[in-house]
Amino acid sequence: EHERRIREALPEAKTRHRGGTSVPGVLTSGDVDIHVRVEASSFEAARDIVSNLYEPFHVDAWSAGESAFFFAPGSRPAIEIALTVVGSLDDLHHGEAWDRIAGDPNLIEQYNELKRRCANVSPGEYDVAKRAFFYDNF
Repeated sequence: EHERRIREALPEAKTRHRGGTSVPGVLTSGDVDIHVRVEASSFEAARDIVSNLYEPFHVDAWSAGESAFFFAPGSRPAIEIALTVVGSLDDLHHGEAWDRIAGDPNLIEQYNELKRRCANVSPGEYDVAKRAFFYDNF
């Protein structure tokens, strides 16, 4: 439903299911991550369009002109959207990194260990640890 909604609003964008729920064997909280990729020249307009469809999320992590994050209020399971410019660092973290994780049992175990280690920490602490995992491995 959400991928269709985004494709209708942004026909030039590439959308993909990413994150833990897209990789068998990965521990996940159950939220569904949708990665939306656009060219740099389309980013500002795409951000405005997605802002009309979904609520801004992790605004402190947005990279000007390169990435923005959103969520679907009341959605079950929770839906999170990462809008990125093709080729940007956040594009790598939300795209190619998950391809690598899916194909590498060692990375799956490292990610699962991160999830276990962070089971009882604050969301902010988890975000810091998760970003470190991606920066260290990709």
